[in-house]
Amino acid sequence: MALFFLGFGLFAFLRPQKLRAAMDNFADAWKEGSWHPYKLPISALRYLVGGVGIAGASLFFYIAYVGFTR
Repeated sequence: MALFFLGFGLFAFLRPQKLRAAMDNFADAWKEGSWHPYKLPISALRYLVGGVGIAGASLFFYIAYVGFTR
């Protein structure tokens, strides 16, 4: 799980345009024209989504560390 979040966070930092396109296609499949985080500016999308991904990865790495040290 930690590696998934880390990969997602790094993908959001390195390729926010591709992330926006994927989220746009997914959101339009459900309800066309609805608000979704993909409508954020690229810089906000990069730091917000990437930061959440890396924070989630660090949380899961910490949980694994605590689990293995006990």
